[in-house]
Amino acid sequence: MQALRRASLPRRLVAALALLAFLSACTKWSTTRDPVDQVIRAQAPGKVRVTLADRSVVELRMPKIMGDTLKGYAVEVAPPNRPSRIVAIPLEDVRQLEVREGDALATTAFFIAGIGITVLALGAVIAVQGAPPQSESCPLVYSWDGRDWRLDSGTFGGAFLLPLSRTDVDNLAFARELDGELRLKLANELAETDYVDALSVLAVDHEPGVVIAPDGAGALHAFSALTKPLSAHDYRGYDALARIVEADGWNWESSLSGRDTARVADLRDGLEIAFARPDGASAARLLLDGSNTPWSAYLMQEYVRLHGHQADAWYDSLNADPLRAARLGAKLASEAFLDVSVWTGDRWDSQGLIWEAGPEVSKRQALALDLSEVNEDVVRVRLESVPSFWLIDRVAIDYSDEPAFSVRELQVKTANDATGRDVRPLLTAADGEHYVLEPGDYAELEFRVPPVPDGLARSYVLSSSGWYRIHSPGIGEPDAHTLARIENEPLAIARLSVARMNEALVRLAGSGLR
Repeated sequence: MQALRRASLPRRLVAALALLAFLSACTKWSTTRDPVDQVIRAQAPGKVRVTLADRSVVELRMPKIMGDTLKGYAVEVAPPNRPSRIVAIPLEDVRQLEVREGDALATTAFFIAGIGITVLALGAVIAVQGAPPQSESCPLVYSWDGRDWRLDSGTFGGAFLLPLSRTDVDNLAFARELDGELRLKLANELAETDYVDALSVLAVDHEPGVVIAPDGAGALHAFSALTKPLSAHDYRGYDALARIVEADGWNWESSLSGRDTARVADLRDGLEIAFARPDGASAARLLLDGSNTPWSAYLMQEYVRLHGHQADAWYDSLNADPLRAARLGAKLASEAFLDVSVWTGDRWDSQGLIWEAGPEVSKRQALALDLSEVNEDVVRVRLESVPSFWLIDRVAIDYSDEPAFSVRELQVKTANDATGRDVRPLLTAADGEHYVLEPGDYAELEFRVPPVPDGLARSYVLSSSGWYRIHSPGIGEPDAHTLARIENEPLAIARLSVARMNEALVRLAGSGLR
């Protein structure tokens, strides 16, 4: 079993866990014989009971599948101020899985599972208020690993309008070549309509030990000599080094409480990270593993909902006005994406943005850094966004010359939807002819894979183009005042997000569960 992680548990968040326990108190345990990862992904239970190979039993709240591991918060009889343990259990060690039937929070568990204890508290409060949030993001891509389908990518995040269509490139961590073929499943499991214009797989051959990652424009970069950070602190001074030094699923996230919408300092959050700098280094490549929180995805859905009964008309007007859509996209990106800058010695020099990653899986992204104006013997990198919008798992940089690699594009061999319809003609080129997926639709795809050259290793990367349209109830009057603020007021997204978080904390404090 992997090492157990610890996370501080403020009193109000203990109250949220007590609430979860109360809501599930009248339920019963039910043993399932289905594969553990399938159960967790399909049912998103709020609590499970796991019997291990040594016959020990562990109860976990908010279980989540990460690779070949089951993770969750351990349920223990302990004083309220005792830290919660994050337990990591290899799936091969699980002998029996029991799920709570009738879990009152099951409908919201997908939203809040695995995203950190602070957002868990907010998700619980929202659920108690009778308005369970739904996650939205983008089309999902599963890879066949030889035994099961593994969620591997959320494609073209941020392209929620037709004029914002883009080609996204994303690592496929679980894709495996079997008998000369590779299989993917493209699925829409969210409250949206997906428009997929093209989809292919890139086979990247490189030296063993090299890490491949795309940048926001879709260009691939290779890393062979990663430098770990010397130190990392968030904007409130908390030490975050242990959380970002390895890609292990133990993420840094924002501190939630005590934020004032009137203070600009409380409207942005992030990390300041120091790296050793080799003599004469004038450039580097940043590598970041991370994802958006479901809180950020939920707020995006809320933004669409604010248009009320005019939501469809708003969508149609923006799809017909590319310039206005581009301005809105740039506004959202400037606030909600992850801004990267380096300290020159007298100022922070902006280097670019880490693109929206979506909340379903951690995404590996690269960004080139210009260090020519840095006048110190360390490189200080700042990552900044809206509080509670990002989970950051690992940050590293590479000063070395980029190693060589070769790329082959694998075209779709077969692509059939659930009815057996051949959708391959819709996916082979970015030509404006979209494969349209409504909620519940999916297609299975096969790619022919050439042999790996002798002495080399291979990474698989997904290339996909398209956009998605977020569904909205389409009821009520538009909130014109709030919408105008979002489009025109600096830091409006952060200010509104912090205000909503504060409201949630007030409701939690007033629930009597303190």
